Amino acid sequence: MSDDLPLIADVALDVPGRDAYSYLVPPELADLAVGECVLVPFGPRRERGFVAAVGRRAPPDGVTLKAVLDRRAGVRLPPALMDLIRWAASYYRCSLGEFFAGVVPAPVREGTAIKRERMLRPVPGFAGTLTARQQEVLKLLPPDAIPFADARRRANCTGQTLERMVTAGALVLDENQDIQETRLDVKDERFALTDEQQAVVTTVAQALDEARHETYLLYGVTGSGKTLAYLELAEKVIASGKQVLVLLPEIGLTPQLAARFRRRFERVVVWHSGFTAGERAEQWRQVAQGEVDLVIGARSALFAPMPAPGLIVVDEEHDSSYKQDSTPRYQARDLAIVYARQLSVPVILGTATPSLESYQNARTGRYTVLTMRDRPAGGALPTPTVIDMGEECRRQKRHAVLSEELVEALRVVRDRKEQAIVLLNRRGWSPVVSCMGCGHAMKCPQCDVSLTYHKGQDLLRCHYCGHFVPLPRLCPACEQPDLSTKGVGTEQLTAQISELVPGLRLLRVDADTVGSRQGHARVLKAFSKGEADCMVGTQMVAKGLDFPRVTLVGVVAADHGLSIPDFRASERTYQLVAQVAGRAGRGERPGRVIVQAFDAEAPPIACALRGRPKTFYTAEIDLRSEYGYPPAGGLLRILWRGEDAARVQAVAEEHSQRLQAAAQGEVVLGPTPAGLAFLKGQHRWHALVKAASRGAAQQFLDRLLADGPLKAKRGVKVAVDVDPYAIS
Repeated sequence: MSDDLPLIADVALDVPGRDAYSYLVPPELADLAVGECVLVPFGPRRERGFVAAVGRRAPPDGVTLKAVLDRRAGVRLPPALMDLIRWAASYYRCSLGEFFAGVVPAPVREGTAIKRERMLRPVPGFAGTLTARQQEVLKLLPPDAIPFADARRRANCTGQTLERMVTAGALVLDENQDIQETRLDVKDERFALTDEQQAVVTTVAQALDEARHETYLLYGVTGSGKTLAYLELAEKVIASGKQVLVLLPEIGLTPQLAARFRRRFERVVVWHSGFTAGERAEQWRQVAQGEVDLVIGARSALFAPMPAPGLIVVDEEHDSSYKQDSTPRYQARDLAIVYARQLSVPVILGTATPSLESYQNARTGRYTVLTMRDRPAGGALPTPTVIDMGEECRRQKRHAVLSEELVEALRVVRDRKEQAIVLLNRRGWSPVVSCMGCGHAMKCPQCDVSLTYHKGQDLLRCHYCGHFVPLPRLCPACEQPDLSTKGVGTEQLTAQISELVPGLRLLRVDADTVGSRQGHARVLKAFSKGEADCMVGTQMVAKGLDFPRVTLVGVVAADHGLSIPDFRASERTYQLVAQVAGRAGRGERPGRVIVQAFDAEAPPIACALRGRPKTFYTAEIDLRSEYGYPPAGGLLRILWRGEDAARVQAVAEEHSQRLQAAAQGEVVLGPTPAGLAFLKGQHRWHALVKAASRGAAQQFLDRLLADGPLKAKRGVKVAVDVDPYAIS
C-alpha cells in the first residue's frame, strides 16, 4: 500500500543540469508541501532549495536517500508562481533550482530579519526652548525621518545632544522596524477620465469581469494618461479582493509611479534591489501573507508571491531592461504574458514606442491594441528641432558639444524659471584617455574596453567590471606627459552647461550620482520640488518621468547608438529619442525638443521626431525579415567564456559541431569571438542560431540537448541565452 512507502520530496537546488534531487521526508516534516524552502545535505555541504514535488513512492533500487534537515518557516511559493517558474526554467533552459535561486531573494531563503533602527524626526513648528547648539543641530537635520546614527554624523554632535532634544520635544525618537523609503509627493488624480482613457478602462474591465486572459498593447503617446487608466483598473481589481502587479524597467522609475499609486491605495509595496536584505525579506513576507494589494517594481517583482493576482501591467514594455543578462536569462515582459495566461487574467503592455515584437504581434492580431493619441494635461506634443552638428561645428569653427540654439534655449528656461532635461547616454567626463605622442589608449586590464575618466574623483574607471586606477601623470607606454581626454560624458556636459548658462541650477543623473541607496528617489524628489532647473543624465532621464514644469528637452549625440554593431541599434535609438522628447510640455506651457546629431536625417531620429512610427516600424520589420532576425524569427545565443583564450576557442569549436548537427534549416553563425571578446578577466566566444520562429528555436534546443547539456569543461563555462537582447 502507498501508506507503507516512504514520503519523498524532490528538491530543486541551485546547480545546473538537473531539476531536482530526491530526499526522505522525516516524520516531523510530514506536512511538507510543494513550494516550501528546505535545508538539505548536498555532498559535504548543506544547501537551501525548494520542494518541487512530494509524495509516497519507492526509492530507486540500491540508492540510500538522505533526509530533509529543516524547513524555512513561512516561506512557500504560491502554486501559480510555481507553475510560472517551471515553465520559465524549461523555456530559458536552466535548471529549476537555478531559476528559484535567481528570483527568490537570498534574504528570504536565508531567513534574514529586518533590522530594528532608531529613527529621529524633527517636530514641525516646534516653539520650545533650545540651547544655541541645539538650535544649530536642528537646522542641520532634514525634515524627514533619519536614522539616529546618520543624524549624529550629519549634525556632528553627540548622541546625548540628540536625546536631550528628544526630551525637550524638538525631536521624536522612533524604534522603527518599517521599510525605509524616500517617497515623492504627488497631486490627487481623482478626476474624470477622457473618452480615450474611459474606452481603455471599459475594454479591460470587461476581461476582468469575465475572468478572461487577454494581452492588450496600450499604445499611447507620451503624456496621454496611461497611468490614470492603470489606477482606475487597479481600483476595480483590488475591490474584488485580488492583487495588482505593475512592472517597470528600472529602479529609477519606481518612486514617481509608486507615489501616484500610494495616493489612491494604502497597501502598496515597491519591489526592487535597492532595499536592505532585511527589508526585502519583510516585503516578501508582507506580500505572501496577503497584506499587500499592489506590488510595483522592476523585473524581479514578477516573482512576488502574491496569493491571487488579478491584473498585470508592464509599463514601458519596450525597454531592454526587462531582459535578465545572467542566469536565469528570462524576459520579464514575455513571462508576464505567460503568467497572465496561466492565471486567466488580462495583461496590459503600456508604451509610447512599442518593441518590434509587440508591434508585430499587434499587427497580426495576437495582441489587442488600445490607442491613446491625445495629451489631456499637456496639450500638443513638443515642437522638435534637429541640429546638424557637422554644420554647427563648422559654424563655431571648433568641435562643439552644445549647439548655440540649445544653449540659448537653456538660458530661456533659466530666465522663465522653468525646467529642462538634457540627455547624453554616456557617463563620466571622457570615455577615452590616450597619449598624443605615441597613441597609447588607457584600457581596462580585465576588459577589452577603454577606461572612462571621472574628473571629480580623478580616476579612470571601467564601466563593465568596476576596475579603477588614478589618472597617471605620464603615459604608461612612452612616459611622456601627453595624455589627453577625448569625447564627452555627462560629468563634462554638466560642467559645460554650468559655464555657458550661469545661474542654471543643475542636477546630474547617472549611475555615479544615484548609485547610493534610494539615490534615484532623492534626486527625483529634489527635481520635483524645484530645487534644480535642469537635469542632465543618461537614459535614466529618458522614460517614464512626469514633470509638468519641464518645457525643454535636449538630446546630445542622438545618433551615437546607431554605431553599435547590434541589429536592435535603430530600434533603441528611435525609442530613446521619442521617449525623451515626450518629457517636455506635459504641463500648461508648451514644450520644445532640440536634438543634436551628426547624422541628422537618420531614419530612427527623423521618424521619432516627425511622428512617423508606422514608417519606422514597417521599414525595420521588413529589414529584420530579410535577415531573419526577431520578430521575423527566433534567436538563440550560445556564449563560452574562460580565463584561457585557447581553451575557450577549442570548447566553442567542439560544441559548434553539435550545433551544426542539430540544425534542420536553422542558420548557425559562428562560433566567433564575441563583440566584447575579453570581459571581466574572461575570454569570450559566441554563436548565434537563427530559426524560423521561437517555437522552431525551442525545437532546435530539444535536438541539441537531447544527449545532455553543453557541459562546462577545462575551465570554460557555457551559457544558452534564449531570445537574447545583447549580442556583444
